[in-house]
Formats: sequence, structure tokens, C-alpha cells
Amino acid sequence: MAAKEKLEAILNVALRVPSIMLLDVLYRWDVSSFFQQIQRSSLHNNPLFQYKYLALNMHYVGYILSVVLLTLPRQHLVQLYLYFLTALLLYAGHQISRDYVRSELESGYEGPMYLEPLSMNRFMTALVGQLVVCTLCSCVMKTKQIWLFSAHMLPLLARLCLVPLETIVVINKFAMIFTGLEVLYFLASNLLVPYNLAKSAYRELVQVVEVYGLLALGMSLWNQLVVPVLFMVFWLVLFALQIYSYFSTRDQPASRERLLFLFLTRRELNYQVTTVHENSQFSHNSHRSAGCSPKWNRHPLP
Repeated sequence: MAAKEKLEAILNVALRVPSIMLLDVLYRWDVSSFFQQIQRSSLHNNPLFQYKYLALNMHYVGYILSVVLLTLPRQHLVQLYLYFLTALLLYAGHQISRDYVRSELESGYEGPMYLEPLSMNRFMTALVGQLVVCTLCSCVMKTKQIWLFSAHMLPLLARLCLVPLETIVVINKFAMIFTGLEVLYFLASNLLVPYNLAKSAYRELVQVVEVYGLLALGMSLWNQLVVPVLFMVFWLVLFALQIYSYFSTRDQPASRERLLFLFLTRRELNYQVTTVHENSQFSHNSHRSAGCSPKWNRHPLP
């Protein structure tokens, strides 16, 4: 049981680190300065400049989505990552199919595969790859309807039936469109899920604030998000990236100074967060020892 709890705690932190990193990237990227540089340069006719206001709006939307992902309950966050993994697997299936069709076009051989060892080798390699993709997608989505993820096997089936190579190209495009329509249908059928989730979370927050106050809400979110550990992992990842950047540009003296400054700053920030966490834990334990343990701590927010 303890091992399971530790694994859940590790997942709770690891799944939220990308949200913090995305917030950091959005904070560091100044969209206005980026488009001002484009405007001042000779690239003022760059097509990207036409989408300036769209990029600004998407920048703020990125902030909102990052915060939402950061505060999602663990079970919903895991499900979201599984959906993202399925999308990556479907993209891998498309790449396997596209590479196979391209290699067949380059070879120009349209006869039976068993008469050509290289053609048979390409077919078996692509077939195994597609079977692995379909199996993983069905396992991740927890469904036995494996045909939902097997559209990219149509070019292989067409090649097995000695369909001309030009027709196989059309079949491959159809398979890609069919998979895209499946993804769009899934997104449309779950369009109201984020709204319902946000509505439910808002209702729970209002109830906690009305009964226990803002302090109880803040402590509940602090414990749920494991803020000190989350930021410690985030800073360790950034520090590892800075070390990699330092070794890739270690001939530049400015890189050493930047690395030393970042090292001292991360350590300092980690100490501050740890101190705040210890103080909050001490205050919380004091309340519990006085018999004033709030009930919201035993029922964390979703």
C-alpha cells in the first residue's frame, strides 16, 4: 500500500511539471517584442505578421490552459495524457504508412511481394509496426475495437492485393483523412467535458470557501499540488537544461557566469519554498494538536 501511495505521489508531481514548464516558456516569450522585431526588420512582409493579434490571444489562452492543467485532479490529468499518447501513436502509424508507400514508389516494383525479398522485408517491417501501434492504442484507450486504430493498415492491405502503386497513394491519403475524422469526432463528442469539469470544480471551491474560508482552500490546493516538491523538480529540470546548454557553449565566458548565477538562484529559491512549506506544516500540526483539525483536509478537492 505504501508503494502504491509513493507511486501516486510521484505521478502527481511528474504529470504537473510540463504545465509549469509551459508557463515558464510563455512568461519568457514576449509576443509583442517578437512581432516588433519582425516589423522593424526587412521581413515586414512576413506572413507571420498577419497573425499578430491571433498569436497574442493564443498567448493568453496558453496561460489559462496551463493553469487549468496544473490544477486538474490527478485522474483527469492521467486521462488527458493517455489521450495525448494515443494521438502520438496515431501519428506514428501515419508516418510508418507514409514511409512504406514512399519506399514502394521508389522501388517501382508492383509484382507479388514473395518474389522480391526487399519488398517482403519492407512489408513485414511496416506490418509489425502498425500492429504494435494498433495494439498500444487499444490498450491505452481500454477498448477491444482495434479496427478504430487500423486505418493506416489499408495501404498494406492494398499492396497485398497487388493494387497499383498510384492507387495505394490515394488509399494512404484516405486513411489519413479517416483517422483525422475519427479524432475530430472524439473531440466533438467530448466538447463539453472541460466545461462540466470547470463547473464542478467551481462549485466545490465555492462550497469550501463558504464553509472553511480561503485559508482552508489554499492549504488544500497546497497539499494537493505538492507545491514544494513540484517546484523543486521543475528547477532541477531547468538546471539540467542549463548544464547541457553550458557544455554545448562552454567556450563562452558569459555561459559560465549565467550558469553560476542560475545555480545560486535555484538553490536560494528552493530554500525559501521549503521554509514556507515547513512553516505551513508546523501551523497545520499545531491546529491538529489543539483539536481543531478541519474536515476539508480529509476530503481534498478533486
